[in-house]
Amino acid sequence: MKITIKPEVFRKFPQLKVAFIVTQNFDNKSKAQKANHLLAEMQKVILLTFNKDTVKSHLLVAPWNIAKEEFGKKAKHYNTSVEILLEKTLRKQDLKTKDTATALLRYLALKHIVPFGADDLAKLQGDIAFEINKGDISYHDAKKVLGKKLDYWKNMKTALKTASASALIHFEFLPPVNPAKQREILEEAAGLIQTFCGGKIKVVVLDKKKNSATI
Repeated sequence: MKITIKPEVFRKFPQLKVAFIVTQNFDNKSKAQKANHLLAEMQKVILLTFNKDTVKSHLLVAPWNIAKEEFGKKAKHYNTSVEILLEKTLRKQDLKTKDTATALLRYLALKHIVPFGADDLAKLQGDIAFEINKGDISYHDAKKVLGKKLDYWKNMKTALKTASASALIHFEFLPPVNPAKQREILEEAAGLIQTFCGGKIKVVVLDKKKNSATI
């Protein structure tokens, strides 16, 4: 499978980096309770450090709001995945999930304030491409749209389930997240997934200099 981020995406967002974690032969169910405990503890931290007025202006959220404005007025009300998690947490909604990997990704997104996406690798068909489509960044395989990044629409047909044995996970980075912080997040993500789910893990980072990779 080849993953490509089309040059048009980097023309609009030249500093964007997308990191992919490919996991195979993993257990996405047995340690879900422990992963959800981590997530619940992080929600408590968010409730102590955020309020509804500070979410949009946060140092790590603001760059995504600026990015959304590139698409004009229509996109301004859209949220990234991490903003949705922050807002749900501030409304004291339970983010607990049945599958281990999703709980871990939500924990990481809240801890580091970084957008993410995940798909069941076995349900993807053909190559993956990220592109600008109808005023938004979307990504798709050979058959269908998998998600839209700035309004955070996710195709549930490829969402992770407890029975999933492989996954294609991605995190999006914009400044002020620097390379050292990116490495920290990816090392923590790979470590948590290995510890909680097992399996084989591969990490690939794409940017404007290297916009495609085969996994």
